[in-house]
Amino acid sequence: MEWVDDALIVALIGYLVVRQFMWRKADPGSILKLPLIVVAIGAGWLVWEVATGQQLTPLDAVVLLVELLLVSGTGTMMGLATRFGRVGGELRYKLTSWGILLWATFLVIRVGSFVVAAQVGAHLLETTAAIMLSFGVNRLASSLVVRRRLALQGAGHDVADSRPDRVH
Repeated sequence: MEWVDDALIVALIGYLVVRQFMWRKADPGSILKLPLIVVAIGAGWLVWEVATGQQLTPLDAVVLLVELLLVSGTGTMMGLATRFGRVGGELRYKLTSWGILLWATFLVIRVGSFVVAAQVGAHLLETTAAIMLSFGVNRLASSLVVRRRLALQGAGHDVADSRPDRVH
């Protein structure tokens, strides 16, 4: 039944990726909720995997750390590639077309990590938990950048596009 878990995770991640390209309300209070939940689920699931017999080797830790650093980089870039706009005076945001390249980069990192893990015997990285943690860290990095940019908006810097009330 592990394939069912994987299919559900892929569907959820797919939905969340597509959602990144849609205009969303810029609410600094809630922007970190989902990424923190995904990181907590991934980390908790990883702990559960180890507690129930999955071996955690130094290679697992190194490959996971490198992957998390790389996906946090793509997440940071996604936060920087986020566009802001106003609709009826309300600030909204979405990922620009650069996000497609950044998501492709994320996938290359994740698949590369999976291949390296298989080659060196770091099997913990082949788990759904590692996928969730990687995705969550990426989303958290992006959300932190977007939240910072929103804070600059509150400090008098206009992060919205130069054409107010034009959101496509």
